[in-house]
Amino acid sequence: MKPGSWGSIWLVYFYSILCMASIGKLVPIEADIERAFDTTPAGVGFAISIVAVSSAVGATIGGGIIDRVGPRLAIIVTSVIIVGCNLVSFFATSMFVLDAARLVEGIEFIGIIVAAPALIMATTTGPRQVRAMTLWSTYTPTGYTLGLLLAVPFAGTLAWRWTFIVHGALFAVAALLGGMLPEIPRSAAEKGRSSRRARLADLFSIYREAQPWKLSISNALLVSIGLGTSTVVPAYFARTHHISVATSSTILAVSNVAMIVGALGAGYLLTRGRRAIHLYIAITFGGMASGFLLYAPWLTFSFAISALVVWLLTTGAAVAILMALLPKVVKDPTKGGAAAGLLGQVMAFTNFVTPPLYLSMLAKQSPLPLVALVLSGWILSLVFLPAWRGTRAVPETASAVR
Repeated sequence: MKPGSWGSIWLVYFYSILCMASIGKLVPIEADIERAFDTTPAGVGFAISIVAVSSAVGATIGGGIIDRVGPRLAIIVTSVIIVGCNLVSFFATSMFVLDAARLVEGIEFIGIIVAAPALIMATTTGPRQVRAMTLWSTYTPTGYTLGLLLAVPFAGTLAWRWTFIVHGALFAVAALLGGMLPEIPRSAAEKGRSSRRARLADLFSIYREAQPWKLSISNALLVSIGLGTSTVVPAYFARTHHISVATSSTILAVSNVAMIVGALGAGYLLTRGRRAIHLYIAITFGGMASGFLLYAPWLTFSFAISALVVWLLTTGAAVAILMALLPKVVKDPTKGGAAAGLLGQVMAFTNFVTPPLYLSMLAKQSPLPLVALVLSGWILSLVFLPAWRGTRAVPETASAVR
């Protein structure tokens, strides 16, 4: 494909949502894994979250390797590896084998999630780059939804293992399509190699700045309650409202569209001069209220679904605001990439502990521990938000969108 064409951009997006599907695909089959391997909800939560270990530990090294071999080759090789991981998961006879496969599977969050935006940014410019990166930023809810939908047909049946075969087959197709990915133009590749040492220095120097740390912690807390809620909602709805996990997972998958709507809405308001802190405060109240009602067992199922939609809407909007603030928390504008690296690493560590924590709280039967996690997560995310001095608008975003 031609570098920077919409065909190549959509192909990169395809790889990215397949990566995020690795997390969502285990949620509908949690109970099946527990029965098959005689494990606990926390054990399944560990299997879900262990894919974050690779990116938390190896992001810097992985980025250096991608700089050397190029994003195109990194994406293709990673896709082949994930096919193998899914095959191992399909034939796994114990949680140890499944966890080992999942640990290796986490390489995709370096080999693809790091390489994908690098490829987009190196092959696009101007307004097309802005639109392409905006599209790519929605891979999280889209990919998580895809993972849910992949597993729903097999949840609660003897064929639950076929979830891994379907996911692996999609990655096999992706690997075959890898030859269509564009190469980074020679000038861009050479520039990337010459500046590799400088970018590595930027990544380490960002650790000494307080504002990027605050934003990273605020984002990690928000993502944690979002991932945790998405992990337990199918089982919680099934238990509380007496529906199947497959039905509950399907509802969550469809409702995830609200996250994209919330993100786009928040971005629009920021470009119209709204203060980020004012928006975030309003969204926090909405997120806390909907999060509380989401776990209220005395409400009807239809009301619970409405609360879920509002919850996802506020979460998507809050993430969009945090991403819009990213360029403003660094002292040196050239360190935006380093700040993004710090944000991703902190989030990866949080994602590792979130599913086991939430699943262990779900096992307590009472919804109060889950409500406490949600409310405290929103409050702390607001407290750490590095915007209390106030940013009247996000000029960079505004100018870019226009």
